[in-house]
Amino acid sequence: MQTRKPDNPIGDRADGAKSARLWTRALSQEFWAGAVTPLMFSIAGGLIEERMAQKGVRIAGLKGLEDEPFLKSFGGHVYLNSRILEEIVRLIPSVLVTQEVLGFLPEATREGLSGVRVPFFSVKSLHILSRFFMIDADWAPSSNYKAYEKAAARIEEVKGIDLFVDEPKTATSDLLEKSRCLYREMGDFLDVVSWGVIFAYLAEPLTELLAARWGNDSEGELAACLRVGLEGIKTFEINRAIETLAEEVRSDPWLNELFGQSDGEGIIESIRDDRRATHFLDRFAAFLDQHGHRFLGRDISYPTWRERPETVMELIKMNRGSDLCRRTFRLQQVQRERAEGELRDRIGRGALGPMRRALFSLMLSWHQRYFVIRENMRYHADIYLEHFRRIYLEIGRRWQSRRMLQRPEDIFFLAREEIEEASEKAIGIPQIVEARRREYVQSRYLRTPEVIRDGEGVSASLRSFDEERFVLSGETASPGRVTGPARIIHQPDDLLGFEEGDILVAQYTDPSWSPVLSLVSGLVLEVGGLLSHGAIVAREYGIPALIQVEGAVERIRTGDRLELDTEKKCVRVLRRGLSP
Repeated sequence: MQTRKPDNPIGDRADGAKSARLWTRALSQEFWAGAVTPLMFSIAGGLIEERMAQKGVRIAGLKGLEDEPFLKSFGGHVYLNSRILEEIVRLIPSVLVTQEVLGFLPEATREGLSGVRVPFFSVKSLHILSRFFMIDADWAPSSNYKAYEKAAARIEEVKGIDLFVDEPKTATSDLLEKSRCLYREMGDFLDVVSWGVIFAYLAEPLTELLAARWGNDSEGELAACLRVGLEGIKTFEINRAIETLAEEVRSDPWLNELFGQSDGEGIIESIRDDRRATHFLDRFAAFLDQHGHRFLGRDISYPTWRERPETVMELIKMNRGSDLCRRTFRLQQVQRERAEGELRDRIGRGALGPMRRALFSLMLSWHQRYFVIRENMRYHADIYLEHFRRIYLEIGRRWQSRRMLQRPEDIFFLAREEIEEASEKAIGIPQIVEARRREYVQSRYLRTPEVIRDGEGVSASLRSFDEERFVLSGETASPGRVTGPARIIHQPDDLLGFEEGDILVAQYTDPSWSPVLSLVSGLVLEVGGLLSHGAIVAREYGIPALIQVEGAVERIRTGDRLELDTEKKCVRVLRRGLSP
């Protein structure tokens, strides 16, 4: 069995003398920002490589790349093989290769693509399309969203399955077999969703191009409204549901007083057996049944809302008196519908108007459908990941009793193939786990370069800055200008100290943070593009946001007085706060 093992310890040199592959983390940051444990990398990374990368390379006829690795875990962060990305971009019609797409590639690679011109239709592209139809009937944008809807319905059924993982009579071998079944099922899901993700990135620039050329929207003001206020995005549905629960609390004097005086754990303890909270508890239980599989972070090592219901209580507490999510959704719907109508009216004028309007409407429908799919992909994948977490934690508990592990959570520092091997050989692995745990903790605070070559080490040193006032630059994700106190978020628990009006500063955002993001006055992120989660949430709620602000988490402190100005693409520290 080939094992997807983690890399050498941080700073060690690998086989750079034999290979000089170029790796980039620009694209992986869109989906996989932050540190990753070996178990998460072996599950998600293995599936992405098998079901998305290798399959796509095979269908596209890129024979020289079939054996190329697609992903690499380096310094605890995920990198993508730049050569594979480059060859894929060379197949895309030039009109769809936007600056954002090129931004996912290293600068040297972008320069090599500057002179490449790929027509929208060519003999080569038509040949590739025919291969797609022969190998994967659900790939086409006209049908893939239907396949996704069916896959999502099947996953909703998986959500309610009781795996009996904590039953003593369930053998460990049976648990491992369940994990293999989940791996195959999640792979089938990725077979469908991978095309949807690609269409999300391609349909957006093409829709904007048609709006600009035929709809006289050269500044993109109308096109920017076409993806807000859309139905079906799970993240925003959850935010509105939390606001509804918060409104129920606020309208009940007893509950409102309790939430104002207690933390999440205290609230649960107080209302568990109190008849005055029966209706609220029923609504809360229904919420967890539906959305409790959401993780507190982006790795399988984080607990879920189902495991930490007190976290959801804290989110409800924060949202008392707020209706921003519900109110903004209605306003954004109206704004989007107006933009759609205005563009259709402009495009429909003239002799060719009806034909152009029909083509624009088709492209718009794909743009919006696959934008929703891209956002919901993680929500549905988390259902599988929650089952994986339950299975492996149960194995970890059994191994702890056999002194193979010091604690059940140590199992997250083994790859799934290593767990299979250790189960068969019944060997002890605490030394390996402890070393990897130390590396993982270090990697959470380690700044790795955007581009690496095989054989290069990573410096673990962090920079220190003593300036009282300074300016950091970034890219605009959502327009606006705001002044307020900074709140640095390193990990999910940091959100519990959040206060309404804070400017949230983080490396990235996670979907589970969204109920808090609706309360922020501004957003400053170190990584991500225009389709990253933080950027999408900011635009939906009209929050000024900057992305790609290098050094923000290191240089800004909680409590600093910030001025965020997206027109100038900068965030200015006006005054240092009291926090160290």
